[in-house]
Amino acid sequence: MRPDVLKLYRFYASAIGRATCPIITAKLMRLTAPPTDGVTIGFGFTLPYLDLIARAEGRAGGRFLAFMPAQQGVCHWPAHLGSRTALVEEYHLPLADSSVDRIILVHALEHANRPVNLLREIWRVLAPGGQMIAVVPNRMRSWAAYEGTPFGHGRPYSKGQLSSLLEEQMLPVDGWDTALMMPPFIRPMASKLLRYGERPIGFLGKNLGGALIVSARKQVYGTLPKSARKAAIMPALTGS
Repeated sequence: MRPDVLKLYRFYASAIGRATCPIITAKLMRLTAPPTDGVTIGFGFTLPYLDLIARAEGRAGGRFLAFMPAQQGVCHWPAHLGSRTALVEEYHLPLADSSVDRIILVHALEHANRPVNLLREIWRVLAPGGQMIAVVPNRMRSWAAYEGTPFGHGRPYSKGQLSSLLEEQMLPVDGWDTALMMPPFIRPMASKLLRYGERPIGFLGKNLGGALIVSARKQVYGTLPKSARKAAIMPALTGS
C-alpha cells in the first residue's frame, strides 16, 4: 500500500527520517550528472532530497520541480518560494517529449501498479541521453520487510530485477550504489547509528544497503528496427 503524503512528510521529519535522507542523498549525488541549465524533476516524494541537492549544487529551488502521484497526494514546497509541486497522473506526465535532462524517483517505482508504463513515460519525457536516478527498496535487506518506514511498502527489487526492467525499457544502467547499511531503528538514539555504520558496513559489501540507487540513461538507438540499425551501421563500416 502506498503511503500518503502526510505519512511520508512525517517520516522525514522524524529522527530516523532526518538520519536517512542525508545518507541516501550523498550516494545519490555521486551518481548524479553535473547540473545543467535545465529543470530537474523529482517524482514520488523527493522534497527532502531536492532540498539537499539544490543546496549542494548551489542552485535555486526554482530549478527543480516536484511531481507527486495523484494516489499519494501533494504538499507545498519549497517553503521560501512559490510552490514548485504538482499533482500528476504517473502514466501521463504533463511534459513534452524529450524535454527533461534529469529525473529523480524516490518512493515511486516500487508503488507503480504498472512499472513498465511508468518507465515508458519516463523514457518519453527524457531528452536523448537524459538521466533517470531511482531509489527503491532492496528486497534482499531488512528495510524492505519492516513496515515502520516508507521503504517497507510497495514492491522491493533486487539489483538483477531492476536492471532487467530498465534495460527492457531502453534505459540502460550506467551506475549503481546502495545506502542504509544498518537495519532500521525507530528510537531516536538508535537512529544516530545509521550514519556511523554506513561506511564500515559498506566495506563488507556494496549490496548490503536497504535501498538500491540506480542511474540509467535514455537510449534512443535501440528504438530503431534491427534492419534500420544494420543499414545505419554498414556505411560507417565500409567507409561509404
